[in-house]
Amino acid sequence: MNILEKALRMLEDEPLCDSCLGRQFAFLGYGMENKDRGKAIKDLLAMEGHRLALQRDPEGLKILRILAENGGFRIASEILRKLDQAEGEKRQCFLCGGLFEDLSPLVDKAVKLLSEYEYDTFLVGIRIPAEMEEREDEFRAKHEVEYGESMRNELSRVIGKMIHEITGKKADYMKPEIVIL
Repeated sequence: MNILEKALRMLEDEPLCDSCLGRQFAFLGYGMENKDRGKAIKDLLAMEGHRLALQRDPEGLKILRILAENGGFRIASEILRKLDQAEGEKRQCFLCGGLFEDLSPLVDKAVKLLSEYEYDTFLVGIRIPAEMEEREDEFRAKHEVEYGESMRNELSRVIGKMIHEITGKKADYMKPEIVIL
């Protein structure tokens, strides 16, 4: 099964945001964030769905509806509207529950706490509710994810980059001067 087929099966099964979809393929390709990877996959699926819909193949509308509802994908919703097709309601991401939509409140809180200390290096530790980790583990097993990154790793990495951009301080995975949980 190729990447697009696998991604479509995942989206048929559960709603996934760009980050959570992209994370299932995180170790394929370099130099892109999971959010961008997930969006790229959805872009290609939307193009294929649109192509099929224009050929009057019902599979095209099915793909576009899956992307609009379970992918929260605006482009698919717009294509459906232009084709005079009904679109369903966007559903919240099954894996992160919308956490990846806006990490800035978490980052702002961490930066505020860090401002009280003198340090040059830091490390971001992540605590995720057990049910969220179990949900991800079950999803990855069900879909035989081979190239995925854990949510914990992605959160730590992305939040660390955001903190670095704001503070100019560097992440150190071996001997950080301060650890943020």
